[in-house]
Amino acid sequence: MQGMRFSVFLGSRLLSGLGDQILQFAVPLLVYRSTGSVALSGLAFFIEWLPRLVSLPLAGVFADRVGGRRVYILADGLRAAACVVTALIMTLWPGSGLAPILLMMALCAFCYAQAFIALETTLPQLVPQSEMAKAQSWLQLTNNGASVLGPALAAALLIWMPATQLLWGCALGFALSATGVLGLTRGASLVPAAGRRALLPELREGLGALLAQPTLLRLVGLAMLVNLIVGLALATAAPMTLGLFGQSDQTLASVQLTMGIISIAAFLLMPWLLRRFSVYWIGQLAFLLILAGGLIMARAPSFGWYLLGCGLSYGLCGLFNVFIRTERLHWIAEQQRGRVISLMVLLNQLSLPLAGLIVALFGSWVPVQEIFLVASLVSALGYLLLYRALAGAARTRTPPQPAPSAVEAGNK
Repeated sequence: MQGMRFSVFLGSRLLSGLGDQILQFAVPLLVYRSTGSVALSGLAFFIEWLPRLVSLPLAGVFADRVGGRRVYILADGLRAAACVVTALIMTLWPGSGLAPILLMMALCAFCYAQAFIALETTLPQLVPQSEMAKAQSWLQLTNNGASVLGPALAAALLIWMPATQLLWGCALGFALSATGVLGLTRGASLVPAAGRRALLPELREGLGALLAQPTLLRLVGLAMLVNLIVGLALATAAPMTLGLFGQSDQTLASVQLTMGIISIAAFLLMPWLLRRFSVYWIGQLAFLLILAGGLIMARAPSFGWYLLGCGLSYGLCGLFNVFIRTERLHWIAEQQRGRVISLMVLLNQLSLPLAGLIVALFGSWVPVQEIFLVASLVSALGYLLLYRALAGAARTRTPPQPAPSAVEAGNK
């Protein structure tokens, strides 16, 4: 029964991931097709990411007090409803503008963080601790699979339907995901975590522990530099593909598909790499390749070169994340890991909405490739400033570490 319940949960996560990936493909396409504006595409990306970050500190509190399963069902249910309402508005009132899309994005972004944290609190109630590593591996493989299947499915659907109708596919994925987790009530009780924690004291304690370790702050700095380039790639994928290089909507899907394939390839190469190199050097190589991807996008003379740069910048984040996740565990006391890591994730991802804001402010009068060039040069300078101190303190330089579980290659 337990294996069946986990399989249902895994299937629900796959459906939710597919809905997420189709949504991430459809929204930039709809925004750029509706406005033709690089700046508004950047603004849309900013609006998509800011609620995710704002809601992160609240997500754990909600999961503890309400129960991870209930939060998960509510989050995916709300995302399904938002997609349905927006699809109806855009079908019945084609001239409604960007407002419905932006509101849907903000709500879905807020719910994404809730579902992500709720997942972490629900899984231990479905899987015994002895099988947790195996379960996390399956879960990470499911997430990576969705990142490849989602864009491919979106591209196929665009052959038969307009981009606005993709929202129905997103709604179906979220609705089926919520229904699947709702069915997990049979056979066992999934209850809220015991106890209630005050939010502000927890955050203050985590912030104090983070500020006390300069190495952790340097890791945050490196992650923010990586996310700046990745954020620009995500925020400008539609303007670069459709506008600058004059490609089709289906070709836009190949950008996300390439990023997903490279990400899975890096994930599969990790055990081989860890037998030959230390985690530290894998992280440094990944950073330099991500930086190279940014420079390639900044000077790409054709769509093929742009696709290569985009794939390198996004697809190799998994390798870089292994270094970040492994190194930071050496500097955080076990009893403070949850608080400190949640703050690090929050800070690491601040440069994602910042990338969207930069495009929104400068995209109308500065060529997109010049924005990539400046961001890449800033990241290179930041790396040079951080490298020496980090190299001297890093505890993952030697010897090569055993291969981490698949979840190590997940989000920072």
